[in-house]
Amino acid sequence: MEGRVPPAGGDETDDNPLVGLPRQPPPPPLAFHSETYVIQVPKDQIYRIPPPENALIAERLCKPGKKNKKSRRCSFCLLLTGVILVVLALIGIAIATLYFVFNPKGPSFSVVQALVKNPKSSSTHKHSQPGYEISLRVKNRNEFMGIYYRSGGVATLSFKGKKIAKGKFPRSYQDMKKSTKIKVVLKGSNTTLPRQIDKSVKDKKSKLPIFLALNVKFQVKMKLGTIKTWIIDTDVACKFKVRKLGMGTKILWQKCQTEFES
Repeated sequence: MEGRVPPAGGDETDDNPLVGLPRQPPPPPLAFHSETYVIQVPKDQIYRIPPPENALIAERLCKPGKKNKKSRRCSFCLLLTGVILVVLALIGIAIATLYFVFNPKGPSFSVVQALVKNPKSSSTHKHSQPGYEISLRVKNRNEFMGIYYRSGGVATLSFKGKKIAKGKFPRSYQDMKKSTKIKVVLKGSNTTLPRQIDKSVKDKKSKLPIFLALNVKFQVKMKLGTIKTWIIDTDVACKFKVRKLGMGTKILWQKCQTEFES
């Protein structure tokens, strides 16, 4: 007996209802298109980025203003001040070093001559006060330093402890190891001229000795090369005895002391 062989896949055709229908093509890929959207937001919900305060700060940092210029000027002034202070400190150290190394000394004084000059009498003053002229020998004892005698020095002449004349010590400069003759002109005070001085002036034959005291106060600066020291106060006290006050006067005895506040 021959059996009938069923066709291949006969069972699947009978079970699948889609068999025999045309196949549909796969759907095309999705296409993306750029579009612009407008979103409306209420006015009370609008925000600024960055806030106004931050925007102002950013503008100040980007644009240099007056404050930046002032800060630069202040920095330059501070730098300049610092440089000046350093230079002054170095100069002060150099002066102090030279000062202690060379040990400056005050000038020495001696009286050379003492004269009394009578001014012309006037109709209103029967006895006018005389003028005095004291010549001094001043010596600079320093080997490496000159001396500047500043203006404003004061000189007084006394007789028996009483001031009889006053004048000014002249301004000058004295080089190292130099000896200079300086004239000090003094104007008599309004007091009555002492009898001994009056007799010594009027009597040309008088040889009566007269004791006088001259005090001078002045300020000096020491000079070493191009460097000058600070101001130094100087006091000079001279006591001397003269044979007569007039032409041909002679110094019989004297003693001068110098206080040099270095």
